[in-house]
Amino acid sequence: MGLHPDLTPEQIETIEIDAHNTDNPVTQGPGALGTAPEGSKKRRYREVMTADVWKHFTKGVVQDDGSYDAVCNYCGVVYTMGNQKGTGSLRHHYTKGCKNRPNKRSKPDKLQQMLQTGPAAGENKLAVWSFDQAICRKNLAIMVIVHEYPFNIVTHYYFRVFLKSLQPQFKLISRNTLRSDCISLYEQERKSLYEEFGKLECKVSFSSDLWTNHLGDRGFMALTAHYIDDSWRIRKRIVNFTPLPSPHTGKNIAEALYSMLVMWNLDKRVFSLVLDNASSNDACIRELLNGQLKEDLSVDGSVFHQRCGCHILNLVVQDGLSVLHDEIKKVRETMKYLRHSQARMERFQLAASQVKVPNKKPAWDVPTRWNSTYLMLELALQLRPAIERYATLDKHYTLKPDDREWQAVQTLMDSLKIFYTATLKFSGTKYPTLNLYFPEFCEVYVSIKNMESSPYSFIVLMGSKMFAKWERYWTCGNTLLAIACVLDPRCKLTVVEYYFKLIYPTNYEWYMSNLNACINAMFKEYLEAYSTSLQSQVDSSSRTQSHRNQTSGASSSDTISNIRAGLKSFMADKQTTEPVKSELEQYLSEPLDKTALEAQFDILAWWKLKVPKFPVLSGLARDILAVPASTVASESTFSTSGRTLSPVRNSLNDESIEALICTQDWLRVKVTENGEEIGAPLWASAEVTSDDTICGS
Repeated sequence: MGLHPDLTPEQIETIEIDAHNTDNPVTQGPGALGTAPEGSKKRRYREVMTADVWKHFTKGVVQDDGSYDAVCNYCGVVYTMGNQKGTGSLRHHYTKGCKNRPNKRSKPDKLQQMLQTGPAAGENKLAVWSFDQAICRKNLAIMVIVHEYPFNIVTHYYFRVFLKSLQPQFKLISRNTLRSDCISLYEQERKSLYEEFGKLECKVSFSSDLWTNHLGDRGFMALTAHYIDDSWRIRKRIVNFTPLPSPHTGKNIAEALYSMLVMWNLDKRVFSLVLDNASSNDACIRELLNGQLKEDLSVDGSVFHQRCGCHILNLVVQDGLSVLHDEIKKVRETMKYLRHSQARMERFQLAASQVKVPNKKPAWDVPTRWNSTYLMLELALQLRPAIERYATLDKHYTLKPDDREWQAVQTLMDSLKIFYTATLKFSGTKYPTLNLYFPEFCEVYVSIKNMESSPYSFIVLMGSKMFAKWERYWTCGNTLLAIACVLDPRCKLTVVEYYFKLIYPTNYEWYMSNLNACINAMFKEYLEAYSTSLQSQVDSSSRTQSHRNQTSGASSSDTISNIRAGLKSFMADKQTTEPVKSELEQYLSEPLDKTALEAQFDILAWWKLKVPKFPVLSGLARDILAVPASTVASESTFSTSGRTLSPVRNSLNDESIEALICTQDWLRVKVTENGEEIGAPLWASAEVTSDDTICGS
């Protein structure tokens, strides 16, 4: 080991350098290391001094106490060596800490490098692939959120085996770590969405609904934001899924909604709120209008509250269906009877094959959703020959409707077809803009009125019941629907006037006058806001130009100022002698856009092109067209919440539930916008699962 095995390599190294220094006491006297440089000892000195790490560091002057500086050749970091300090800190800095070293790698890869193709490497390109634990953990969290997997999937044995077979370097994490990763991802996505909202130059509309879990002990409120972004694309984002303790009074709902808006800094930019027709929601609207929101709402909040169109249709049609309650019940019980056992289904399939009816399984409805009742009756009419044939094969079946009842069901279906078509359009959340709904509502209204002249007495009775319910809800929201129709260049005031004449033949002029007053008041507000914003930009530009003029000389500045003053005077004179049409007047005076009728019309693309011509009116159109016609966007969230908060996952806390539901919505949008399909959840529930599912009562 040498003469002095207790000395560190740095001390030995220092002794070798100062061996001829007569002032160094270590090299003096008998047995001193400096006076007996054996060959083995010299080799030891050289090995220490010529270590690989010293290729990347420069050694400084040795001090009296034996210490010296080691300076990194790449980033200039200084380390103090000697005094029993090894080179481990130098090696660690070079391999992991130095940001400027060439060919930075934590460990040299002596194996053949792997190449990567696809989106990560770019189209038609290859890239070197390297394992990254952080990226893998993030992708695992995304997978769990989007596909609704449980957190404890990471504890499943064969899932862990599968991951190890794919990448042995991946360090499997616990379920608690996975939950933390999901929460962190939610915070990142939420921050990104918050910044996006801050950059928007438009107002935001909202839809909201309430949900209670299967145990009935936890209530939640879903809040969805609807807007048109700066690229004129319609957007829908679930921004909150927050617990709402009982009682669900109007005041409590209003307080919860307002706190959510404040949290997103959108309380000053609310345009409208769409709720269902519960009495507590009406009280909520009154609370919000009497509170702090009213000061920032358009036209004093007269278009703030919008009723869910799907709920209106559901309530109206449910009242009408009560007339044929017995006939519908008999069809429903028939469907349940046929699906009751395997033996009955096999016998029904035999009956269907004998009468050559398509092999469709009987299905019954959800009574609170009228559209499912419509689909059940439609299926029953298709299976009618098979049902009648089945009655001859099963003597115990006594529920078969007679010819009169089948005829009543067929007449009912003919009358309700327009309602079903309108309901499908109202229940969309991704494609429709508000301009599409006014003609649909008006056609439904006219169809209800026409029922009163039907030759069938039950249709007349149905029409009277439906009309009474319709009149109760039609007055709220029809003004904004009409304004949205006016902002459609294919319709304008012409289409609205036509439908008003059909609905109100004696006093349609009064309704047209109210409509014109409302749209003019809204345009005036937007014009004032636009002028204020434009003036602030002009003032800022003027201050900048004034500063430049002060530095460039007085003579040129005076000349330019005189010219511009003359221009302003000339323009003022022209404005007093020649009346100028406003953007709204100019838009309404132009003929209808007939070219838009020739192909599938994109109203957002049309208004995007008209922004330079109608800068104020386009802003108004942007806010109005984004208003949803129903709460389906919020209610469809409950299908996800039903799976997220399933009976086996009922212990999830509120923070995890909101993070999973909101982040899933945000991540799914990013994937689907790239043209990719995510796939339906493996355990889809029987609740609302698509945009075409209609709100319940």
